[in-house]
Amino acid sequence: MMKGNKFGAETARQGDRVVGILDDDDLMEIAQLVEEANKFKPQELNEANVQAIFDRCLKKEDTKEVVRTALFTTLLGYTDEEEIVIALDKDALRKNEKNIRYLYGQLKSIHISPNETIRQSLDDFRKTYMNTIWAQSRSPVLELLYLGSNSVLGFVAPFSKTQNDTITVSKTITPTLSPKDPAFPAWWEQHKAEWEVD
Repeated sequence: MMKGNKFGAETARQGDRVVGILDDDDLMEIAQLVEEANKFKPQELNEANVQAIFDRCLKKEDTKEVVRTALFTTLLGYTDEEEIVIALDKDALRKNEKNIRYLYGQLKSIHISPNETIRQSLDDFRKTYMNTIWAQSRSPVLELLYLGSNSVLGFVAPFSKTQNDTITVSKTITPTLSPKDPAFPAWWEQHKAEWEVD
C-alpha cells in the first residue's frame, strides 16, 4: 500500500508505474487549441487595437534589430522640430504585419479607391469604410501611420509638405471588413484563406 503525503495524495515508490496526467486525447486537444490560438484573428480598427500593436512594435531594451521611421521629414519640407523619428522592433513588425495590414484595409480611402495610389491627408486616416471616426485624436492615427511607414512594411510613404501635407498608401493594401460589420461573417468565409496563410 502506498503512503499518502501531507496533501493526502499517495506517493509513488521506486519501481511503481507512474501514469501521466494527460492522455493522447488531451494532448490532441491541446495541440488543436494551440493551433487555433495561432490562427489570424481579424481585429476592428479602433484606438485600443492600434495602441496595443504599436506598443508591441516599439523598440525595447532586448530588441535585436531596430528600424527607424519618420512621417514628417526635412527632405519633404518639414522642420527639424516636426521630424520625429520613432524606433521600432523589426521582428515585432514582421509578426504583426497581418494585423497592421488588416487594420489599414478598414480605412475609408482603401474601400473607395482600392488598388490605386492616392494622396491622403492626416484626417483622411481617421475614417473607416463605414464612415465612422475610429480615432478621436491624432495620436492613434499617427501610431497607425508609423506602423506602416517603415522599411519593413512600406504601406505608406512619408508626408509631403509640397504636396499639401499628404501621404500615399501602397496599392498592396486591400479592403477588409470590421468583425462588427453585419456583412463580416460572409465576407470572412470568402477571404479567410488568404489571411490564414503563413
